[in-house]
Amino acid sequence: MSQFLLQKRAHLDIWFVQKMSQTAYELPKAPEAEVYSPSQVQTLLQQGHPLRRLMGLRMLHIGNRYFVNGESLLSDHADAWNVLARHRTIEGPMLIKFINEADFLAELTLIINKGYWYF
Repeated sequence: MSQFLLQKRAHLDIWFVQKMSQTAYELPKAPEAEVYSPSQVQTLLQQGHPLRRLMGLRMLHIGNRYFVNGESLLSDHADAWNVLARHRTIEGPMLIKFINEADFLAELTLIINKGYWYF
């Protein structure tokens, strides 16, 4: 019985963080931008272009699992996602340790292309 309750607790925690990361209203649209490739995102960050979070966007985490507007991020780069969760504007050097990680860049590019962050 206690094992069952622990499993339910884990599901409840994830459900709660997922729901709390969703906005209660429609997010504003990010400025019009092209669709980026991971290599373009990497280059822009290396060149020092600031990356800005969309106003009103919520990013939360439980353990090493992160949620952006209710969507789960599948990356193992907790330190990088912590930077994105804590700051509204990201300067290239803030992510310099992670921009050579292909899986992180792919996930970051995905959320940039969804308009959650923009250059």
